[in-house]
Amino acid sequence: MAGPLLQILLKSLTSFIQGEVGLILGFKEEFETLQRTFTTIQAVLEDAQEKQLKDKPIENWLQNLNVAAYEADDICWAIAQVPAKGPWPNPT
Repeated sequence: MAGPLLQILLKSLTSFIQGEVGLILGFKEEFETLQRTFTTIQAVLEDAQEKQLKDKPIENWLQNLNVAAYEADDICWAIAQVPAKGPWPNPT
């Protein structure tokens, strides 16, 4: 349930951060850290999805996470729609 949505969210974040604005602002290292974090989260979600049938609190947690992931994806989409204005400061 939440696993595929998390992948969609990561793809949205990837598109945004790899865009011109993200790279200019120096988000590359932070993005790589974020990718590692999402990989860890994905492993936890896969485990939770297996356990949700036997554990109601895990099922509820996954449902809440799913809602939050949709909201985060909507925010990423909205941010991507805002036209970039420059010049951007050097991140050094």
